[in-house]
Amino acid sequence: MAVAVFAAALLGLARRDKRRGFWKAAPAYIRLMAWGFGIRRELEGWEALPEALRNGAPAIFYANHASLLDPPLIVSTLPSRPVFVAKQELRWVPVLGWAIWLAGFILINRRHQRQAYASLAHAAHQIRAGQSVAIFPEGTRSEDGAVLPFKRGSFSLAMEAGVPLVPMAIRGGHAILPKGAWRTRGGPYVLTVGEPLDPAAFSDAESLRAAAEARLREMLSDQPR
Repeated sequence: MAVAVFAAALLGLARRDKRRGFWKAAPAYIRLMAWGFGIRRELEGWEALPEALRNGAPAIFYANHASLLDPPLIVSTLPSRPVFVAKQELRWVPVLGWAIWLAGFILINRRHQRQAYASLAHAAHQIRAGQSVAIFPEGTRSEDGAVLPFKRGSFSLAMEAGVPLVPMAIRGGHAILPKGAWRTRGGPYVLTVGEPLDPAAFSDAESLRAAAEARLREMLSDQPR
């Protein structure tokens, strides 16, 4: 049912300016959907970010990933407008693929290394030009809500882009819509923003990856379940 509501919202957007229409109307539609299904969105830690980031300076936001609803709920909750970096296969997922096209998300073909590198270079260029992005470094949704090991590719992008890397700890996504389920449940969805990491402080992508994963795991362990 939640997917049907979101699809109806996207149908209206497709008749307008693609990118501007999405960011003007989609977050409001998603908030309405969340309210209708009893999802209580909460944002913590935003005011503690440096002023430049709160005012729209480019950044890479990264989060744990346990629910198909994570991207729309992040889009409707964050005050900024990050586009997601996602695997190319998602363009064929019903409704989600349409939303990806409308929003201008950056797709990575992970099966072809040369194309993947080209996509990451393009993403780095967009970030340096002022576009914030959001990533799920696990690469896929967790089956049980536990954080999976981070993949390195996202952090190569962070090193190349040279902008702050902002952790976001998500609580509630797995309970609302776990992997493999289609029935949405109500409940809290808490997005906690943490202290940014500076890629310039790390010698390579691997050391940045390890630090970013450790920080997110620490944030999640500090929050009550």
